[in-house]
Amino acid sequence: MNMRKGSREQFLEIVNAHTALRDAGKKYDPAMVKMALDIKEGRLQLADAAYYSIKRSGGKANINMFETQDAKEIGVTNVTQTKLPKDRLFLCNRIILLAGMLEGEVPTNDSEWKKAIKMANFDSIKKIAGLQNGVFTLMANKKLIIDERPMQEFITDNNSTINLGTYYLENPRFIRDDEEFEFTIELGEDAPDKSMIKVVLGGTSTIPA
Repeated sequence: MNMRKGSREQFLEIVNAHTALRDAGKKYDPAMVKMALDIKEGRLQLADAAYYSIKRSGGKANINMFETQDAKEIGVTNVTQTKLPKDRLFLCNRIILLAGMLEGEVPTNDSEWKKAIKMANFDSIKKIAGLQNGVFTLMANKKLIIDERPMQEFITDNNSTINLGTYYLENPRFIRDDEEFEFTIELGEDAPDKSMIKVVLGGTSTIPA
């Protein structure tokens, strides 16, 4: 049985591969070599990391989960202006997508929506009409990482080996701190009025040692 590689192992494999390329006299990324040396010599360490955002999806067919006007707020998002914290290099190897429905009346302003989001329970997107039939796109460092992949990927309800709503990237990619990143959802029809969506980008990040 093949065991899935963890994001830490994947991170080290990628940065160390550039050191091997350098030593072999081949083309390599100097920034990746420096990263490998900083980790080896204890200037940086690796930590589990997750960057998340919760958005109101009701009445929308196109949802931008990370936006330039966003500010870090516990229970809503830990990303500010679509960028990672300074001096972070993040390897995203999985995405978790869940959805929920608001209980009670639809809030009339952003403040009330944020309160509702902080109290919401999230579950499989399969339980919200129309969500599983859309597509999602991830872009970072001005490059496409995932291009219009079916939302069906997040329906793991009957798979006991994968956490609910989790999609593992076939090609894990780095997200750098100095570039904006985007996670967008496109639906065939507007999502139900009281619906909310939560996305989590999971993986491994550098932090100061």
